[in-house]
Amino acid sequence: MPSGVRYVRSSVQTASAQISSYPGKLRDVTVVSDGSNAGVVRLYDGTPVTVDYDSGSVQPTIGETVTGASSARTGTLSAYTLDSGTFGGGDAAGTLTLIGVTGGAAFTNNEALNGSTSGADFATADGTGVAAVGGTEIWRGAVAATAGTVVSPDLGEGRSFPNGLYLYLKNAGSVSIGYTDNR
Repeated sequence: MPSGVRYVRSSVQTASAQISSYPGKLRDVTVVSDGSNAGVVRLYDGTPVTVDYDSGSVQPTIGETVTGASSARTGTLSAYTLDSGTFGGGDAAGTLTLIGVTGGAAFTNNEALNGSTSGADFATADGTGVAAVGGTEIWRGAVAATAGTVVSPDLGEGRSFPNGLYLYLKNAGSVSIGYTDNR
């Protein structure tokens, strides 16, 4: 192991996930397909956007795309809280955490939020936590439907991700992701 390298990590991911939550530097990132599906793999820096919501009527799904109905702002849901109410009662309220937020203007107060899994108007943006910027896509690649296909994103040698690094999978089956951590 080269000098300064403290950790070599590898994990199998079947859904979008945070793969690194520390202010470390990464090298030698590889993504290996399990061969079940061809698809897209994206890496985002971990700068999240939080959007408070109310009038939640459907429990959101981690990894789904959330789009503002009027702003056209989109992001991938990485976490959410349920602070009050219930989804079944249509009065759920809490905070959505989105990564890879792009497009359109900022989310707006009382804007309907549409989910790729949860459906149209699954919740309403609440103006107290609406943000304008989000995590940045730093790499996008395709994985083949051939087991063992390796993709090596060039993230730059020893690049820091102080807010973590997030993996987003779309139709990619499961992938193994490995990286060297220079903390």
